[in-house]
Amino acid sequence: MTKKSKDSGIFSKEYTFRGSHAERVKLLTAKFGKGNLQLFKRNLDVYMIAPLVGYCYQRQADPDGTPNAETTKIFADILITNSDTLWFIYRLIMLLDKKHEKSFEARVNKAFRDYGREEAAEDERLFDSYVLGGVDVLYEKLLENGHGEEDYIKNLYDFLSDFNERYGGVSAVEII
Repeated sequence: MTKKSKDSGIFSKEYTFRGSHAERVKLLTAKFGKGNLQLFKRNLDVYMIAPLVGYCYQRQADPDGTPNAETTKIFADILITNSDTLWFIYRLIMLLDKKHEKSFEARVNKAFRDYGREEAAEDERLFDSYVLGGVDVLYEKLLENGHGEEDYIKNLYDFLSDFNERYGGVSAVEII
């Protein structure tokens, strides 16, 4: 087995959110209220939490292919700098996703052996679909019905409470 470098694969090149997902990421990272508050400081922060939210809520989305649509990016150097955390998230999703791979051994291969190879292209698309689905969930739960600072804070509290109710008492054994 060839050792893959830290800066290989999907987290070694610039990532671009497009269309509706770009608009939503911009809104999720926008400042609001008198104190210039933010739900997420950077696009990277959204990118790190979105696949976990997408997976937990079983939401996937396809990239928005609208021509000349709005974009927002995460530069390659930022992804490479944070690749250890990003690979951890990727591997976690690959290990947990029984829906797309029933065999535990195959999920281990997807998480630790196949990444960065040609056969991982479908898994990388799956991961990206969870990223985009997670962006949709975050937008819907945090911003969609909000009209200002108090609404956004209440929505954040409600989202975290809902998430805790869904997953707060779950052990790793129950997940696997």
